[in-house]
Amino acid sequence: MIYLIATFTVEGDKLKADSHVNDTVIKQMKIKYILLTAIGMLISAVLGYKLGTYRARKAVVLAATTAQQTDSVSVNGWASEQEYNYWKNATFTIPEYNGIPLPFQRAIVKILIDNKYFSTNEYFFTKIKDRARKVIAYGDFTGNKDKEMAFLLEKRDYSSSAIWIITEKGNIIYWKGIDGELPTIKRFSKGELIYMEKKELVPASSNGLILQTKSGKHVLIYNRQTKTFDSHYQYTAEDIRSARQDLEEQTSDSNDTSSSDSN
Repeated sequence: MIYLIATFTVEGDKLKADSHVNDTVIKQMKIKYILLTAIGMLISAVLGYKLGTYRARKAVVLAATTAQQTDSVSVNGWASEQEYNYWKNATFTIPEYNGIPLPFQRAIVKILIDNKYFSTNEYFFTKIKDRARKVIAYGDFTGNKDKEMAFLLEKRDYSSSAIWIITEKGNIIYWKGIDGELPTIKRFSKGELIYMEKKELVPASSNGLILQTKSGKHVLIYNRQTKTFDSHYQYTAEDIRSARQDLEEQTSDSNDTSSSDSN
């Protein structure tokens, strides 16, 4: 009896000891699991941060590289990046010119440099804000599907000007000095009615420019045969009325002469 009790006591103690060991092992395993989970989360966070930073840096570098490539392109008809940065404020003196696309800005700066207009002040953009938007026009004027720009510069006498038409690459496709006039320009579209060789309105064969001066209105339109821009005076209603009166008078004089001869 005593032996059995002792046996049960020993076995019970062993079970308690085993249970205590198991609890300890389980607790240790839980702690290890928690630690490993925490470490894994920390590593993931660090890697995620570094990856995000890398991607952000890569995006910034890529954007900067792209911008630099665009700005630093070398085209024969453009001012260099250094020339443009040095002269742009002297060329485009009021905010109204900020909307001119960069390729055209660099082309205009080169024109002023090549002709020494910065030193002579021979030609320059108007500084009158209300007039600035009327001295620039864009379009495909030659029909070659190129981006082209027309612009007027004032002469230093403040009473004359000159007009340029250039391509986006800075090629000059038209120039003309205009003495004693400070005109404005605007674009007209293919198909609009204009006067060409006769006093009859006909649809324009291509896009062109309307040149408005104090003395009258002309259109500039590209001639595909001669590869030049032709200028055509645009008749006013008074011009047409006077022409009709002249024609009627000539007809009347001719009839009178015929009647006199027959008598």
